[in-house]
Amino acid sequence: MLDELRKFGPRPKGALELDCAACRKKFKPGDYTTLIALGPGDDPEGQKRCREGRPYNAIALEVHYSCATGITEEQK
Repeated sequence: MLDELRKFGPRPKGALELDCAACRKKFKPGDYTTLIALGPGDDPEGQKRCREGRPYNAIALEVHYSCATGITEEQK
């Protein structure tokens, strides 16, 4: 699964101050994040495409890359 996660960042100064969905800490400038897909939500066409194994637009949550993988920048 780790190779499926796209790493975004580093977050720039002035970016929206949001909370990580995993640890609930605020994202800071310099943090790396990733998106965790939850599924198609309540979109009937998205649900159909998901069931068929076809691409669809997923609902996703942004989390720190380290929260999703256990890999910190210091470990790289």
